Amino acid sequence: MNTFRIKLAEITAQVNCRYPETEAFCREYITESEPQFTVTITEDDTNSERRYFSDSNRIAGYYFEELALYRKLAEQLIAYQIYLLHGSAIAVDGEVYVFIAVSGTGKSTHTALWRKILPVQGHKVIMVNDDKPLMKLRDNRLYACGTPWNGQYRLSQDVTLPVRAICILNRSPQNHIEAIAPSEAFPTLLQQTYRPDKPGLLIETLNMLQETLKCVSFYRLECNMEDEAAELAYQTMKKQGE
Repeated sequence: MNTFRIKLAEITAQVNCRYPETEAFCREYITESEPQFTVTITEDDTNSERRYFSDSNRIAGYYFEELALYRKLAEQLIAYQIYLLHGSAIAVDGEVYVFIAVSGTGKSTHTALWRKILPVQGHKVIMVNDDKPLMKLRDNRLYACGTPWNGQYRLSQDVTLPVRAICILNRSPQNHIEAIAPSEAFPTLLQQTYRPDKPGLLIETLNMLQETLKCVSFYRLECNMEDEAAELAYQTMKKQGE
């Protein structure tokens, strides 16, 4: 058994797992602080993850352990008003903009444009997480937090920063962005949130999403993958939020 401690969204968990590769995967979030809870990843947990892959025999076992770990951590963190979101979260001058959409729409490509053009304008830009940020509710505000589950290019930072806006992204030849009502954003937000199977945890997650609707502004962006799309999105969400 391999044991280590991981700190996510300012909460520490002790992890008991089978593969040393899992600890290496989490290396940027390892801590010595006292854990609030413990998760243990069993062979049954990793086998449950295998069911989703037709070619699972060609994939290393530690990959399934990493998937099982994020599910177990996500479920435990619900008790701390934290949920896992599938999205690309980028911070500009200390405020986070989160892009959500179905896989393959271009979230990471779009935030890469932000990292390209905004630093040249003098802005401080960091990727909070490029795939699975944690969203934390605290004092009637929403915060985005880094995790090791950060996409193909491993883009994340061990930070907890306030969210200014959540934006639903769609591909289009023309660039257009508009503010939308929270109720209009809710179906996509729900779809892109990790939803546990246990009814009690699912209810708690739904309650957190309802609180999220009150905390931040929501937008819909129709865009191509050119610099102008990023400029339009940032300037609109920044200006309307002031």
